[in-house]
Amino acid sequence: MKSSKKVKNTLFVIFIIALFIDTAISGMLAWFEDSFGVTFREIIYTIKSPLSGANSDFLLGAVRYVVPKLVVFVVILVAVILFMGIGRYLSVDLILTGRTGRTKKADLLNVAFGLIVIIAVGYSAKVISDINSKLEITRFISEYNARTELYEDYYVIPDCNAITADRPKNLLYIYLESMETTYASRDVGGEQPEINYIPNLTRMAEENVSFSDEEGLGGFISAADTDWTMAAIWATQTGAAFNFPIEGNSDLSDRENFAKNTVTLGDILQQKGYYQEFLCGSDATFGGRKEFFEQHGDFRIYDLYTAEEEGYLTPEEEVNWGVEDWLLYEIAKDELTRIAAEDTPFDFTMLTVDTHHFDGWICPLCEDTYPGQLANVMVCADRQINDFIEWCKLQDWYDDTVIVIQGDHPRMDQSLVSDAKDRMVYNCFINTGYDAAKLNMKNRQFNTMDLFPTVLAAVGYDVPGNRLGLGTNMFSGEETLCEELGSDYIDTEVVKYSQFYADNFY
Repeated sequence: MKSSKKVKNTLFVIFIIALFIDTAISGMLAWFEDSFGVTFREIIYTIKSPLSGANSDFLLGAVRYVVPKLVVFVVILVAVILFMGIGRYLSVDLILTGRTGRTKKADLLNVAFGLIVIIAVGYSAKVISDINSKLEITRFISEYNARTELYEDYYVIPDCNAITADRPKNLLYIYLESMETTYASRDVGGEQPEINYIPNLTRMAEENVSFSDEEGLGGFISAADTDWTMAAIWATQTGAAFNFPIEGNSDLSDRENFAKNTVTLGDILQQKGYYQEFLCGSDATFGGRKEFFEQHGDFRIYDLYTAEEEGYLTPEEEVNWGVEDWLLYEIAKDELTRIAAEDTPFDFTMLTVDTHHFDGWICPLCEDTYPGQLANVMVCADRQINDFIEWCKLQDWYDDTVIVIQGDHPRMDQSLVSDAKDRMVYNCFINTGYDAAKLNMKNRQFNTMDLFPTVLAAVGYDVPGNRLGLGTNMFSGEETLCEELGSDYIDTEVVKYSQFYADNFY
């Protein structure tokens, strides 16, 4: 009898712990759903990537979701335990008839234990189902075991010698963190009911070359496996999705040979004699950015630690992920001035960060005009990129330089975008020499990978067949793979295993 009671008590504790864990996971899932748009695939790749330099402050948001649920759970648990304790001396008869006295037929302890078992099993099953639904784990397993020949059929391996130009320009390539056209107002093509939070970027798109999925301000599709920062950079520099194996591969662990067989934009421009530099405000090793740019184009890496070494800030002045964008632009000005003084074409690539989730970063230049934090951050970011481009226009090197401004991917939290239907990523090409009126820019379907040949063409290079990687030169007006095969089909295929990808990329 004592043994049976001991087993029951042990099981009772186990089920209570299970319920506690399920409650915590449920809170985490609620936070995750409200804050991110990523799947299990992206989580795996992020974990496999170098994580130094990552900001853990966002986890406080998870705590705010989880703690209230756990508090409610503990209160209910205490009430149940107290009720069960009283139940040892009171019977169901007292509750139903008012008569006192202990009775075997109404063992509240057994009843409560049975209910807890049922609740724990049911709740655990629901949590597991929710995890799978939100993270798409079974889909990931299915896709990971599937095979595609998309690359065999359509991928064009770049031939550096065949890519030529008479008078190529410099390249200033600006990746704006999480910059999608959703932040603009509906009257110009965005998704905001009334306010355009990116008026300067909207004007730049109208005055220059900007390819759009509609008549108004639009952009490109963030294809599967290109929808986080390193994956987006990879896709625009290679014309391929970021689909490396998740086990036993040095490309995703020590990064000693980051896709050594792949020909990238950096590799091509290096062969053409370009000086190349990558500037970011965080630790460049995060996600493998440092290794990628160093090994494909011999980029000079200028990150948070370089800024500290050169006296732009001290470790105590670091905020958020490191260097705020206002300071990043000042560094960019100094670096561009230094680089342009040399008699060498340059590719200066930079990545902003203040618009990163959650809700962006409030810097000293931000104004408190709108109720939501991200709205104020977006307006500030829009103003800063405009001021930087206006500065560029005053420099001697401006006329010989193409400026590419693009978002890296759609934002990962839900601020300002939760009601958006079509979330396209921003793009703008300044100083290309192309007549925008003669280009097929509107109502186009294209994705991140199309930027690879398009950027080369913008700089002035002839791209044989107007195709590189899985991308199409948008300046050519030719049909993209999204237009030929459908973007849904592309998304379905690029996440599968490809023997061509394995043979040529890693």
